[in-house]
Amino acid sequence: MEPVNIGIDLGGTNIQGAAARGDEILSRGKIATRAKEPATAVLDDIAKLALELAAGLPIAAVGLGLPGLLDPEKGICLIAENLGWQDVPVTEVLQEKLQAPVFIENDARVAALGELAQGKARGCKDFIYITVGTGIGSGIYIDGKLLRGSRWCAGEVGHMVMDPRGEECTCGNRGCLETLASAPAITRAARKAAAYNPESVLAFVRPEQIDAAAVFRAAIIDKIAAEIVDSAMTWLGIAIANLVNVFNPELVVIGGGVSLAGEELLQPIQIAVDNLCLRVQKNTVTITTSALGDRAGVAGALELIRQNLG
Repeated sequence: MEPVNIGIDLGGTNIQGAAARGDEILSRGKIATRAKEPATAVLDDIAKLALELAAGLPIAAVGLGLPGLLDPEKGICLIAENLGWQDVPVTEVLQEKLQAPVFIENDARVAALGELAQGKARGCKDFIYITVGTGIGSGIYIDGKLLRGSRWCAGEVGHMVMDPRGEECTCGNRGCLETLASAPAITRAARKAAAYNPESVLAFVRPEQIDAAAVFRAAIIDKIAAEIVDSAMTWLGIAIANLVNVFNPELVVIGGGVSLAGEELLQPIQIAVDNLCLRVQKNTVTITTSALGDRAGVAGALELIRQNLG
């Protein structure tokens, strides 16, 4: 039996995966992330999903994108605030469970790799991929090379401090971009607004049913929801404008769960870029949503295997 590669994208809400042989996708799957459970439980779920996707076929290798700060060479998740992980030996645990080599990389960097291999970034040497979901991260490519930093931590744009007096972030700082523009930030703002604006569509929805997707849907017809979306995307646009001024990319791709809202989210981002970027940068950069949507991470995880196995 010819072995298969398994690509896994571990998110704060869902774990997605696919089995592939060459360029052919043989199966796909998705399960909920037990984010409040210990790392051992989540790694068990990842292993079970990988085996289900393989469907009895031998596993050649596993590529895994996961949130947080990593040491890819040692296969350790140093810290993942949204999961409560610290110094988790991810590669060691999964290799023992699956009896196959496991390669890990930050989820945003993996998604950027997927966009580079199969999405709108194909052929780009200078681009930034920003994923907006439970958290906010990025993969930054300069002159065709992924910017990693001295400790593999470059690209943590979700923890750019936008408002030092803002809400406390999971990282311990205040006013990080994640507290203003991530899916949980949008959800928190909407639930609070629903309590104080009885005329809003949001007020007629049970609080536990209000999430970022519901807010984007409501924004089409509801002023309060539209203001929440506009505020979050404006903050994201300010952050992107700063990144464009610093790195001068030709392309910025927005992915992750929030990007599924579509092109509607681009208007406040584009306005911020037009207002805040230097003339040369704003005239030469394109802002767009991902071609792969929430499958960029899985595509990148499979590409990660190809890069490591040559």
